[in-house]
Amino acid sequence: MPGWQAHPGTAPGWGEQPDVMARFLLLFRPRAPLPPTELIGRLDPLVLRFHADVEHRSPAHLSAMVRGDHETLRLQLIADVQAKADGPVLELVLMSREAMGAGAPHTKQLFETLVAIAAEVMPDLDLVFRSDRDGALPDRN
Repeated sequence: MPGWQAHPGTAPGWGEQPDVMARFLLLFRPRAPLPPTELIGRLDPLVLRFHADVEHRSPAHLSAMVRGDHETLRLQLIADVQAKADGPVLELVLMSREAMGAGAPHTKQLFETLVAIAAEVMPDLDLVFRSDRDGALPDRN
């Protein structure tokens, strides 16, 4: 029986794999514990300023589409509240089909805009992780 392998693009050994889609992640920790609904609610001004169209919203999740500067570039913004031992954190992910192998310059530019807007509209949330600076995934503890 063949051994288990991860999904293409997630593990070495997959040979010539096409460029994986762009994915940039931010992790925010509130200075004081907040319930999930309040953390998701803090995104309202960000969604407006980022010109995102909300597709789905629940007490601990938000999904929205964003049109990039180029007509063909569509991005997805996903927000999830993650439970942690010392209180919930807010995870934001910006994804597009732009190739990461080429550095995803258009998505990266919009990611920088997202970071700047988040700092302005959510000053009581500390940015504790950003994937372009800190690596692909945060510590899951």
